[in-house]
Amino acid sequence: MRAEEIETMDQKKENFRRPAILAPAGSRPSFLAGLAAGADAIYCGLKQFSARMEAHNFTIQELTALTELAHAQGTRVYVAVNTLIKPGELTAAGRLVDELNRRVRPDAIILQDLSMVTLVRQAGYKGQLNLSTLANISSPSAIRWVGDHLNVDRVVVPRELDIDEVKEMAAACPPHLDLEVFVHGALCYGVSGRCYWSSFLGGKSGLRGRCVQPCRRQYTLNGRSRRLFSCQDLSLDVLVKVLMTIPKVKSWKIEGRKKGPHYVFYTVQAYRMLRDHGSDPQAKRAALELLDLALGRKGTHYHFLPQRPQNPLSADGNTASGLFVGTVQGGKAPYLAPRLDLLGGDILRIGYEDEPWHAVNRVGRSVPKKGRLHLKV
Repeated sequence: MRAEEIETMDQKKENFRRPAILAPAGSRPSFLAGLAAGADAIYCGLKQFSARMEAHNFTIQELTALTELAHAQGTRVYVAVNTLIKPGELTAAGRLVDELNRRVRPDAIILQDLSMVTLVRQAGYKGQLNLSTLANISSPSAIRWVGDHLNVDRVVVPRELDIDEVKEMAAACPPHLDLEVFVHGALCYGVSGRCYWSSFLGGKSGLRGRCVQPCRRQYTLNGRSRRLFSCQDLSLDVLVKVLMTIPKVKSWKIEGRKKGPHYVFYTVQAYRMLRDHGSDPQAKRAALELLDLALGRKGTHYHFLPQRPQNPLSADGNTASGLFVGTVQGGKAPYLAPRLDLLGGDILRIGYEDEPWHAVNRVGRSVPKKGRLHLKV
């Protein structure tokens, strides 16, 4: 064989060994942002049976067209049918999966309810089945049980596990089963979304995809109002290099089906850099800068390193999402001297959403760094 042919084959083997970067998409703009950023796969939900029902989500018709576009670019599409199913919903769920199989033909379906494994196979779907983190497969014994009893291909590991526990899960995987690990995104005060708080307070179940996020609100303790339960975002950033040493980890998952296209684009770009050029200090710096631009909350490594766990709660700190650009000044004539350039069309959030004086301002014209933007509050 010629040298260039050997080099091409080696590159294909290397690409196969690399974990796929899985991007979230709760809307068409976010889906297209994932494609533009070079995601290996995109996961999204339909208007029914999605664990993110507050996202825009997709109709079968919309997702059919987007999946064709993704496949033309070599990008896989995963569809989440990952809520708990009530007994009276089995027929509707079966019809939805049948239509999904015939028209969309996704590369994988993500499930929480174990009864859906049989239902999806009965509908004739022969693609990949992934067990959601909501399915609670959290130990080596559980993953061995899955390998012996369920016809699935992948388990999404709870983000509460540390790297040693992930390695134990990988060691327990039978040959036909692999793992998907969260590398970035929101943390739940419950265990990976298995939480009854929203259901208790307002009758909207998180396990049915309708969480109203009571953990993000302010609560009063000893006369002080604070965000006592609002977690920072998981951000493994440079630590993802450790995951490269675990062959069973086939996918790096980015949480965020309720996030906008800017978040999807920048996080995918950042983790591609960290995966493909993680040994290059300049690439690592560039990736961290991109994560800052993704407009998430402050990042934490959480429990990923057991010897250096980080508490994701900071009751007196800032857990709002976005990029800090400055402090409002000027009293009755308020203005902002931004820490970075602002462009026309940028949106500024002033204060926190749960504060009575909270406001949103759209930037009408470009403002240079340390310039002056007068505000109407």
